[in-house]
Amino acid sequence: MIDLDGLLAAGCRSSIRIGIGIWGDRFSSTASLLRDKGCGVELVSFEEPRAFSEALQNGGVDAGVRGVLRSSDMLGEIRSRYAANDIMRTAVLTASNGKPFLLTPVGIDEGRTMGERLELARATVRYFSPAGWRPSIGVLSNGRPEDVERGEDIRRSLADGDEIARILSEDGLKADHHHILVEEAVRESDLILAPGGVAGNLMFRTLHFVGSGRAYGAPIINLPAVFVDTSRAKEDFVEPVLLAAGLAELGCGSGRRA
Repeated sequence: MIDLDGLLAAGCRSSIRIGIGIWGDRFSSTASLLRDKGCGVELVSFEEPRAFSEALQNGGVDAGVRGVLRSSDMLGEIRSRYAANDIMRTAVLTASNGKPFLLTPVGIDEGRTMGERLELARATVRYFSPAGWRPSIGVLSNGRPEDVERGEDIRRSLADGDEIARILSEDGLKADHHHILVEEAVRESDLILAPGGVAGNLMFRTLHFVGSGRAYGAPIINLPAVFVDTSRAKEDFVEPVLLAAGLAELGCGSGRRA
């Protein structure tokens, strides 16, 4: 069970100082919408990734939202400043019926091996645990059980899905292998573990840009700070800002406020 409304409400009630990569009219519009909601969040505009990452690291801001800054530039600065070889992200979404869920991996170069996917699932559970979330996990793979003879890549994906679900269950987590049945996984689970980053990215884009789901942002779950990655196509950034503020306020990840 995940309480997205509670997390966003905690962000709105907070006085968290959020750095964000927007400026001009988009910055003014987002700040105005937050004031209209009665939120106490303070926004700080950044146009340059280096200054943004420095403020995030040295406490100039309590949390960050990428906004419209180029992903390669901003995430490259974060990798360099935090000496992070890999960036691990988990998207926070709602389905068309309003059900909130988490999705990982979502970067095309993430979750390339069974071990990477397993670590993404474990890291996601750790990251959100201070909010009281203990998500059930729906593991996906590239076919149904009866498709095992339809190619080595499908056979391996099915075997990996079985193994990941088994290991996570041994960790004491609720984990089920839903094979290729995305609709079943979203209905029955809180955290969807895609077969790989490319598949996860396609799922995210299909839901958010083609379907009627909503995307709130993708926190980087392996940083000692709260940073929410976003799509540059968003009209405003109220939801990612409240997500980042809620994460920082509740002490999710390693970015402890207290």
